[in-house]
Amino acid sequence: MPSRFFVGAEPGKPDVTPEPWFLDPREIGRALRARWALVLAPMVLLLVAAVAWLALVPPLYAAVTQILIDPRGIQVVKDGVTPADQASDASLLLVDSQIRVLISDDVLRQVVQRYKLDQDPEFVRSASLLETVKGSLSSLLGASGAPADDALTALRTLRDRTAARRLERSFVVELAVTTDDRRKSADLAQAIAETYLSTVSQAQAQVTRKAGEAVASRLGELQDDLREAEDKAQKFRAANNLVGTRGQLVSEQALTQLNQQLGAARARAGELRGRLAQIEAVANGRADLNSVTEIVQSTTIAQLRSQLAQIEAARADTVSNLGPRHPTLRTSELQVQTLRNDINAEIRRIAAATRNDYRSAVANEASLAATLESRKKEALAVDKSFVRLRELERQVEASRAVYEAFLVRARELQEQQRLDTSASRIISPASLPARRLGPPIPAILAVAAAAGLGLGVGLALLAVPVAGRIGSRHRLQQIAGLPVVAVLPAKARTRTRGKAGGEALRADTAYDVAVARLGGRLQRDVSTTRPTLVLITSADDRTGKSELARSLAASAALDGQRVLLVDADPEAMISRDLRTAPKRGVAEALRARSGLGDALVDGPTGVKILPFDDAALSLGTGAYTGAILTAAASFDTVFIDIGLIGTDIAAERLAQDQRFPTLLLTASATRSGVARLRRSLDALGRDPRVHLVMTDADAEA
Repeated sequence: MPSRFFVGAEPGKPDVTPEPWFLDPREIGRALRARWALVLAPMVLLLVAAVAWLALVPPLYAAVTQILIDPRGIQVVKDGVTPADQASDASLLLVDSQIRVLISDDVLRQVVQRYKLDQDPEFVRSASLLETVKGSLSSLLGASGAPADDALTALRTLRDRTAARRLERSFVVELAVTTDDRRKSADLAQAIAETYLSTVSQAQAQVTRKAGEAVASRLGELQDDLREAEDKAQKFRAANNLVGTRGQLVSEQALTQLNQQLGAARARAGELRGRLAQIEAVANGRADLNSVTEIVQSTTIAQLRSQLAQIEAARADTVSNLGPRHPTLRTSELQVQTLRNDINAEIRRIAAATRNDYRSAVANEASLAATLESRKKEALAVDKSFVRLRELERQVEASRAVYEAFLVRARELQEQQRLDTSASRIISPASLPARRLGPPIPAILAVAAAAGLGLGVGLALLAVPVAGRIGSRHRLQQIAGLPVVAVLPAKARTRTRGKAGGEALRADTAYDVAVARLGGRLQRDVSTTRPTLVLITSADDRTGKSELARSLAASAALDGQRVLLVDADPEAMISRDLRTAPKRGVAEALRARSGLGDALVDGPTGVKILPFDDAALSLGTGAYTGAILTAAASFDTVFIDIGLIGTDIAAERLAQDQRFPTLLLTASATRSGVARLRRSLDALGRDPRVHLVMTDADAEA
């Protein structure tokens, strides 16, 4: 299998993931699995709280009724039944105002009294312990409040349980009442709607009655004002002799009649003048008799002309029969002359009569003209008085118009008191609500579970940085900025007794396999010199690093290598398990400069172990390092377990020594802290020799 499966990266390529750990689903899943109790606890608590709330809090039911509020009303005493449409803004403002009336204390108080809500425990609750204590303290301090009023309490509760709103783009108002009983909610909603309609009707009747009374109270004053104005006008007319009929003064009527008579007289005089001229023309022989109407219509002249015609006819016969010299012709001529004289005399008589009529007409015309001029002078004299009279008459007409309008309006208002002109009505009576308020119970439980699960996940993810632990290979790479060459699971080994009395490691666990792969990589990819020198240290994972050093040494020894395991950790965890003591101490060997051969101890599977000697380190890390490098020439691989970086000065000096080409820095997934790891990395700097190894990782790390 590829080495990446065991060590976590391809050879020569750093496996550092720059993305934050919480963007990796695997890291999130690992954090949640590690803290499953913290994830589930909020969900369980919220579910228990939801169930307790459902069990303890009584359900509420809202009954809804709809009321159409027509802002126009009904016209009773005018032509149309309904008035013209009002402006939309004014109508909406009126409907909004009626909503305030609908849920006003005046309406709700009547419902409280009608249903005796001041005796309903739901609307008048007993005082709580906190309220009782508060009242007692107020009494002790001498600041006792007013006694509780159950009716006022019920009114406030009903006000809080009642809501009204206007539906969009309509005059329909939706009224909702909420209680813990379906029937009670429906009854109260219906009662509020009916009480509102009754209140509005009564208010309109009361307003109409008040307006009628106000108008009626003015009728007497207006009647007195009208009578006073009429008396004043009549007195002024009598004082100034301004008598008239049908709205016109007598002087004006006489002037008009004189003017008409003068016109007629002038026409008559002109007519008679023309007739007289025609008659005189006939009398003088300048015109024919038939040209004058009076002559033609005269009976006398007609008879004379008839006789003249008969005589002339007889004379013509005589001349024809007896000759022009017959004696009888003389008699005929005398008769003709006589008749013609009679006709002329009749014409002169008609002319004399016409002349007399003409003279009488001219005299009448002159008389009428003189009278008219006199009356004109009189009319000019009363103009000022007439103007004043017109002003008084206008005042009379104005007073009469106002009085008549008030009289008509008073009668209308008197009749309107008995009529309900409101067009508002209930269009949807309140019915029993189908279900309780709020979301369904399964939805509540689902939301509680989801909220609890989300809270638990959040707490679990928040606990990762709060705990300050490495947790996973991903976080270790992100924090350190270095590749992780191996991820070791928790230690679980099986040991057997070796020939030298020690413990032999049987590589049949996941930890041993991972260690073997790490050792192979160190030999193949990391270390470039022989012998292979590997420093093993940590920031706070003392157990992990010492166990790793021991396991790497045992794995290399099983591969047939000559392995030297140096214990340079002040805790001496490797040396503590040795069953035999060296022939010479390390400090003594360094002083004698005889090499470290007598200071070595045989470990399991042929591993040579250099035990920890505090006196040797006190001689200086230079001498100690030189001795180790001298002894390393006899081995294939040397593993040096040093102290913790950040707490051990000798360990930091050994780690800074460039003669050690490889430095393994271990960090426990469960025990190592982020702060200490960062301090150790700061102490080491950006050293390419440093490679990270994570210990105590879970199976999926």
